[in-house]
Order: sequence, then structure tokens, then C-alpha cells
Amino acid sequence: MPTDLTSEPSSEPSSEPSSEPSACGGCSRVDRRGFLASASVLSLGVLISGCGDGIISAPEQVLGAIPAPFRFDPATVPELASVGGRTVVVSGTEAPVLVERVGNAQFRALSLVCPHRGTIVDATATGFRCPNHGAVFANDGTWLGGQPTDPLAALDVRQNGDGSLTIGGVLTPPVLGLDRSAVVFLATLTGNAPAAQTIALANVGGGILSGLAVTLTYGPNQRTGWLSLALSQASAPSTLTLSAQRGTLPIGNYTATVSITGAGVSNSAQTLAVSLLVQDPTTPPALQLSASALSFSAPIGGTPATQVVQCNNGGGGSLLGLATTVAYGPGGTGWLTTTLSQTSAPAALTVRASAGPLAAGTYTATITVNATGVAARTVTVSLSVAAAGLQVTIAAWPALANVGGVAGSVGNVNGGPVAITRLSATTFAAFSMRCPHAGTTINVVNGTSFRCPNHGALYNGAGVWQNSPQRAENLVMLTVMYAPGANTLTVT
Repeated sequence: MPTDLTSEPSSEPSSEPSSEPSACGGCSRVDRRGFLASASVLSLGVLISGCGDGIISAPEQVLGAIPAPFRFDPATVPELASVGGRTVVVSGTEAPVLVERVGNAQFRALSLVCPHRGTIVDATATGFRCPNHGAVFANDGTWLGGQPTDPLAALDVRQNGDGSLTIGGVLTPPVLGLDRSAVVFLATLTGNAPAAQTIALANVGGGILSGLAVTLTYGPNQRTGWLSLALSQASAPSTLTLSAQRGTLPIGNYTATVSITGAGVSNSAQTLAVSLLVQDPTTPPALQLSASALSFSAPIGGTPATQVVQCNNGGGGSLLGLATTVAYGPGGTGWLTTTLSQTSAPAALTVRASAGPLAAGTYTATITVNATGVAARTVTVSLSVAAAGLQVTIAAWPALANVGGVAGSVGNVNGGPVAITRLSATTFAAFSMRCPHAGTTINVVNGTSFRCPNHGALYNGAGVWQNSPQRAENLVMLTVMYAPGANTLTVT
């Protein structure tokens, strides 16, 4: 393994070590191609002990700071067995990446390409240092001093079902995911408390999801205090445990809503519908539903996540012959599908909505649930169809709360990352984050402007080029659709 990651600039890199003496007194020197072919996982000790100038190619040949996504198994690297462990990974001909375990099941990745001139930075005991012009970075990639430049590029890290990681691409915000959206507890007047139930909370987006918190709201004009919540930890993945106690509650269906939030998530707070059905086994059967209304939203042609309504017997005996019918409101039909898990209670009613060819607008329908010998129950359903494009929740991006604020990498349009600028209280602009000069992904500076890390082009918050050694066009503007007062906007 070479102890120095340097080479002389050359338009024809060689895979042979240089015969010229090293400035550090005999350290071996390899060019870019030789370095990248040397290993897929490197010891941090190699980088920490390196003593070259760090230049591995001429500026116009520097490695891309954002590697294409690649698969990596942290279980194969002993250094990543504990929190705080770090290692360097090279995938094919891509730039080296530092992978760090920052939690029991959380990892982050940083490109080791200095944003200033493309030099490979050295890892130190406290962070990183560029051996070329002296930029110093913290462990999380934040620029601390030396040559002014942007932070080291944070890379997207997604966990796969087999425990491996997919690393690469521009870091995207975390997305909070729940393994289900409804919980039903069944209790009788004379029975024991129902068993506790758990909900798995996961980050189905990028980055690190921390700051998990839950709030509990009981149904209007209902008894309270029957539900308790416990989070296993404040970072994803986490488990939310719900416990219900009937206490002195009489026969009936009691509801509550659990709201779950996380720091910096790109989706809004996720909600969990909870119901406690208290039964009297000595009374006739009665149909009870866990929800009386459902709401879906999707872009044109999109399909939102399915929702489930629990169909239970609120009395004694058996509840048989469950069936459903759908009646549509004005404007569109055929967009709703219902499926019962079985025809006797308890049963799960799965409701699926699809925007399909529907035009933008709001559509309604009513699901009627019937059962033999009992009164029917209904569920009202609404589907909000938005214009096609990237849907951005404004509140998910704190910078957009103020006029002049800029939020970067809010999503992708036409295969590239998008930035949003708030121009006024009721006006937003959107830009492609590809620098017009050479296609490099630009960075947001201080939440108010943009800078290209490749050749230094500066742009103001309106996407207008300000200055750089190379003349550049203004950022490419995208189309924004926003209704004043709305919580979301659409970018196409």
C-alpha cells in the first residue's frame, strides 16, 4: 500500500511509480490511475501518514467530487464495528470516500476531494487537511480555516435490507418512513389490557435522521389518558411502542393521533391513527371502523401510498358478510380500489388511490362497508391531484421561511438537483444546480447564494452570475407553480 497519494501533473498518467526523489525523503509516489487501482478499502493510517503535496492530476483532470452510487458492506471492515470508526473506500475509478459510523445503525460519507482545486485531502486525528493549499476541515467536512473553500462534499448514504450501504450521489435530506399508518387496540369490559404494539421508524431518504419526537393528540370530545408512547431512541432506525389501557372507559371507539417528526426531514410530520375499541361481548354484533375519513394526494399520473381501515366487531357474537361499495363524487371515477382481507371481522380494508389520467384538482368518493344484519358504516375519501413535477413542502426547508433564503438539493428535475429561492412573501424561483460552465453541481453559500466548487463561479440568490475566472451563463431557471398561502410548490 503506498504511503503517499501524490503524483506529478501529467496529461499522460503512468501506472509506474516515479523515479524522481520525493520531497518527503523517499515516500513512494503513484499517479491517479495507480492510486485508484491499488485498493478498494484503505487504512486511515495511510492517509494520516501521507506527506506529499496531494496533487494527483492537473486541475482540468481532477476526479469528480461526487462519485456514482456504489455498494459497500460495512460488516467487512473491522474499523466500522464501533461508533466513531472510519475507513476510506475507493470504487472503481472514482475519488476516495471516507465512511464513518456515527450511530448504531447510522453512517455518513464524505468525498475526500478538496473543493478548492481537486486535491485529495489527508485524514487527521481531528478532521482533514488539504496538503496542496492548506484548507482544514472538521470531521463532518465543515471548512475550518486555511485556504477558503466550501465544505467537503457530503454523499448520499442509504441502507439496504441486507445491511450493506449504497453510497454516492449528492446528499439528499432524510425522509421519515413508518411501517404502517394505523394501529387498533381491542379491549373488553372484563378482559385484560391489550398487548402493546410497535411501529418501525426508518430513514427512507438520505443523510442522517435524528431528533425524532412524538406528540399525542386525542380525538375531540373524547376521554384521554388511555395511550402511552415510548421511543427506543431519537435517531432512525427507531421503534415506537404504543400501550393502551382501558381503565374505566365504557363501551365505544376511542381515537388518537400520534405525530412523529424528525430533524431536517424533507417530508412533513408523519401521523399514526390509533383507536381503542372497547367491546361488550354480551351485546349483539356491531360494525366499527378505525377511520371515517381518508385523504390522499399525488401528482398527475402518480399513485400515493395505500391506507388501511380496520373493520372490527364492537359487540359480541360473530360479524360476517363484510363487503364494500364505492360511490364517486363529481369530476372523476375509477380512481379508487378497495380490498378486504376477509369477509368476517376483524378484517383490514386496504384502500388504494391512483391519480392516473385525472387532471389537477380534488376528487371525492364514499366507501360503504356492509355486514350481515348490522348497520353499514361509511368512509369518505378525498384525492388531491397536483400538477406534474417536483412537489416541495416549504416548511421542510427553514431557509425558505425568509425572503432571500435559498434551499439547495430539494429534489431532482430532469435528472439534476434543484435549488429554490424565496423572492418575496408569495414568489419563489427554482434553478438547476448544474453550473452552466462545465456541469459541476454548485453549492449553496450561507443560505443566500451559490458557488461552483470547480472553477469558483459565483451566483446570487436569483441565479445571476456574479464573477469567476471563466465567464459563465446564469443558472438555468425552472418553472415554479405556487398558490399564495399554500404549504407546497411544484417545480417542472
